[in-house]
Amino acid sequence: MDEMNRRQFVKIGAGLGAATGTPLVFAEEEAKSESKDMIYRELGDTKLKVSAVSLGTYGFSNSGLLERALDKGINFICTAAEYQNGVAEESIGKVAKKRRKDMVIMTGWSCRPNSTKQELIASLDASLKRLSTDYVDIVKTHNLDKAALLDNEAQFEAFEEAKKTGKVGFLGLSNHNADIIDVLQAVLKKKKFHVLQCKFNFMEYEKQMKIFDEAEKLGIGIVAFKVRAGKRENEIKELENKGLQVRQAAIRWALNDKRIASVCMGFTNFDQIDEYREAVMKKLSRSDEEALRLYAQAVDRSYCRNCSTCEAYCPNQVAVAEIMRYSMYFKYYKMEKEAMRLYSALPPDRAADPCAGCGGFCEQGCPYGRPVRTGLLEAREMLT
Repeated sequence: MDEMNRRQFVKIGAGLGAATGTPLVFAEEEAKSESKDMIYRELGDTKLKVSAVSLGTYGFSNSGLLERALDKGINFICTAAEYQNGVAEESIGKVAKKRRKDMVIMTGWSCRPNSTKQELIASLDASLKRLSTDYVDIVKTHNLDKAALLDNEAQFEAFEEAKKTGKVGFLGLSNHNADIIDVLQAVLKKKKFHVLQCKFNFMEYEKQMKIFDEAEKLGIGIVAFKVRAGKRENEIKELENKGLQVRQAAIRWALNDKRIASVCMGFTNFDQIDEYREAVMKKLSRSDEEALRLYAQAVDRSYCRNCSTCEAYCPNQVAVAEIMRYSMYFKYYKMEKEAMRLYSALPPDRAADPCAGCGGFCEQGCPYGRPVRTGLLEAREMLT
């Protein structure tokens, strides 16, 4: 094997139990608990029992899909006020009117440096109205992308007020940006959050192990998302006819870490409900390990981890990590309009226009050897 294959073999193929620092635990051993259709785990010290796979609602608008998911035992719903400008919450609300007791709901408000307590309370009230409920189990600071945002005490004051009035039970946050480790370390020091929702997958996990250890000690529940590392299995020749296996294996890999209470997945059709439920209920196999290893090898030098390391090398301050994330939404999440909207909202001086006449200095800084400039030019063509 060449150097890349050796490195990835050690990282992926030498045992997924070793990768996550925990022995392999087969899902069927847990399934003796409450339901033959779903596994439930406690979300940290909240005492909330959530389904091992949760319904993510970025791009979601199908209330019937939620009804079916609840029927199959998927009780944890992860949303945010900004998703489709409230449409996701409204779609959940149509079901919550009838089945609120069957649901554990986490929604999110957007807290920026100048957000006030009153603004956040108003955002939560609007979410409750759209969700057709008078409380949510968890409110999260959605996309807390910079540790400095923790300096805004308004989010904690708003949470405490909302908790006293019975509108919310626990406080969480979500993060999947380049500064994820800095943010999570700062969050742990703050000791005010009960739930972390963060990116976690078989290609990006090593730096998060100590974070998860400390979170567990503090009783903080962990929800993983973006477990599929780019959702690119259908373009890999070696994985022809194995797309289903890779998707399910990625879920099982994340849940092998017992600190992960739930894996948040986007649901776009009814078949996925059974697919994701089956992923939870079956054992993680050696064949699964091999499929993940093949995937990792195939995309190692093209998959952007959004680490933003290369941005320090860019003389034009192009927002590389964000642009590549929008490109992923366009190409692999099939969210073309949303990706284009996000790109158009970037400050003009951070867009990819300068890349056309640039020598590709960013590529010197990519720790994974990616053709960064090529990816940026492709993204600009797709997103404009």
